[in-house]
Amino acid sequence: MNTQYKPLFEEITLPNGVVLSDRLGVAPMTTYSGNPDGTVSDGELSYYQRRAGLGSLFVSACIAVSENGIAFPNQFVAFKDDVMPRLKQLATEMKSQGSKAILQMQHGGRQGQPDLIQAGETVAPSAIAESADKPTPRALTGEEITTTRRAIEAGFDGVEIHGANTYLIQQFVSATYNQREDEWGGSLENRLKFGLAVLDEVKQVAAKHADDSFIIGYRLSPEENNADSVGYTIKETQQLVERLIEGGIHYIHVSLMEFKKAPRGMEDGDSIVQILSKQINGRVAFVVVGGVTRPEHAVAALEEGADIIVMGRQALVDPEWTEKVKQGNEADINETIPQELVGKLDIPETMWNAITSYGMVKVDAKV
Repeated sequence: MNTQYKPLFEEITLPNGVVLSDRLGVAPMTTYSGNPDGTVSDGELSYYQRRAGLGSLFVSACIAVSENGIAFPNQFVAFKDDVMPRLKQLATEMKSQGSKAILQMQHGGRQGQPDLIQAGETVAPSAIAESADKPTPRALTGEEITTTRRAIEAGFDGVEIHGANTYLIQQFVSATYNQREDEWGGSLENRLKFGLAVLDEVKQVAAKHADDSFIIGYRLSPEENNADSVGYTIKETQQLVERLIEGGIHYIHVSLMEFKKAPRGMEDGDSIVQILSKQINGRVAFVVVGGVTRPEHAVAALEEGADIIVMGRQALVDPEWTEKVKQGNEADINETIPQELVGKLDIPETMWNAITSYGMVKVDAKV
């Protein structure tokens, strides 16, 4: 192994005492490939097993925690009893090479898909229309806001609360989409309540059904800039981060397309990763995703302030990335998909169609 890459393979200890064997992992990526009944498919099991050696923290695609929160076609779900056998298989495949398997929990909120929801009704913090082609979501009532999260029974090592990417929890934080006038809206303190209540619920369930080694993480989008409004800023996110640390979170995962990105309007200053890293200051693990394709990028992200680097698109392109780095074969890393590997990367067909049609990954041109 090239000595400059050794920091990627150092151990890190989480606040609950769990030791991760390296600083690498797999970011959550939607597969669009579950079975019609909401269970994990054979194709997904193969996909996860193939990528189990990429790093010590392996986060699953988001699982829908309630029927009115389904956000994707063929999303796997947690709200039916008969999904458990397949969820247990998923945990087993994710842990097959020593990774900690983390189940990401999500509710689509206003991003829910009416045609995929039995009642056809989406819910959100406030009844604000998304677009002309989607119905206005119904505002959640106070009684519906606290819910039990089902995430331990399948044998996962932890859960990640999905508070990013415009889904329900982020919608509550957003001053644009949360216009409630009760205790769940208005001030920033009130808008942060929902995500913190979810954290508290998860902690209570974990304390009842798991031991202290159960990992609880939280994914956030560091700022929300809409076409004609600002949902929240990096400074407001810093207040959320502080509350999450006080609430007992084990890691904070920032969702970025590029790990060196600076906050909007602050492009000449520190990056988002630098800002949050300085604030976190080692109190919990800081997980970063965004733009890492080469091992030198991953080392640079550590130097920027990350504790753990998780890969998304690169995990799709080259499932053997980490082994190549360990063996000193980083020159063989694929940053695009070679033609000879098309159909050989254990990517489910519907996921393949999505990532190629939307240009999420590049496939080398035929010669």
